[in-house]
Amino acid sequence: MNVCIAHGGDISFPGGGTNRVLAFTKALAENGYEVSLVVPKPKGKIPELPNVEIHTIPIGAKSIKDQILRALFVSWKAKKLAEKEKAILQVEHSTLGGIAASLGCSNYILDIHEVCFEDPIYSGIYVSRLVYWLERKAVKNALKVIVVSPPMRDYVIKEWKVPEEKVVMIPNGYFAEKLNNLNLGEVKDTEGLVSFLGVFTHIIDYKKVIKLAESRKDIKICMIGDGPMRSKFVEIIRRCRLNNIATPGFLPDNKAYKILAESQVCIQPLLGGVTTKVDGHMKILNYAALGKAIATDRDGISTVFEKHSAALVSDPANPFEFIENVHKLLDDENMRKKLGSKAKELAKDFTWEKQGKKLVKLYEKLT
Repeated sequence: MNVCIAHGGDISFPGGGTNRVLAFTKALAENGYEVSLVVPKPKGKIPELPNVEIHTIPIGAKSIKDQILRALFVSWKAKKLAEKEKAILQVEHSTLGGIAASLGCSNYILDIHEVCFEDPIYSGIYVSRLVYWLERKAVKNALKVIVVSPPMRDYVIKEWKVPEEKVVMIPNGYFAEKLNNLNLGEVKDTEGLVSFLGVFTHIIDYKKVIKLAESRKDIKICMIGDGPMRSKFVEIIRRCRLNNIATPGFLPDNKAYKILAESQVCIQPLLGGVTTKVDGHMKILNYAALGKAIATDRDGISTVFEKHSAALVSDPANPFEFIENVHKLLDDENMRKKLGSKAKELAKDFTWEKQGKKLVKLYEKLT
């Protein structure tokens, strides 16, 4: 079977969306599917994808400003390629799916990374309504809808009236082999070190990080990663004259994960809203795989960790609860070890290898 995957992001930029697309593409290619991947022109080096034919459009994934144009080019090229090769079209992201549906695409596999209409980057009632319309159109025209968390599954079924049999849940994951190869098992904790690893997006609650840094002098926070909000966050740190927050930017895996392994607490501070409630952010899976104590705001995937007592989970609307949870973990070594051990065990169910197998099973049912 031929499969054509359409993705509107930069596959050379490390992040959750990139990891999901690469993992799914690799899984299909390794299981005998002829896979084509249509993406914007990458800014950096294209990751190695054996037996995958990569097609690019002449627009880079630079910013939100060119998102619609980028989506139109990717959708149109993927549509034509799928028709030519008689391939099943898989569309990554609900907004891209809405554009593809507007161009006449239907009966595709829609992989919803996140529900976007309440995302702060789409501020303004008319923009938000347009994004909502696109997302609804995307799920309506899809043959199957892949969701990343139980709350997202409930949302698309109840709010968007998607038939239950049309919905398949494949959570996000982490690259277990990559973490195992780093040999971080003997790394010791650094007193007071709190860390974050991920893309600096608009749904991260940076005010919580500032308040946390101001709450105690013995806390050292390392915010690892890059993204559209990093420069603004760095400026806020400068204005607040805080010297206990480090923003090293993007780091190689060996350095980034070593800092996580040395941390006493790993954090995920999030803004509230539908986007946060249903999404399944990947960063806590990496934290969990390292056996770290996690303080996170509630999202689609953290509810699973909360259910298994594998993390301290707070209401996104309550910054004081989040900060208090970090303090609890910093002050209680036994709690850190207990939660970290449970998180590491739970993470075994969330490797990208296992999630890729779920996608392959979905395609096997379509043949």
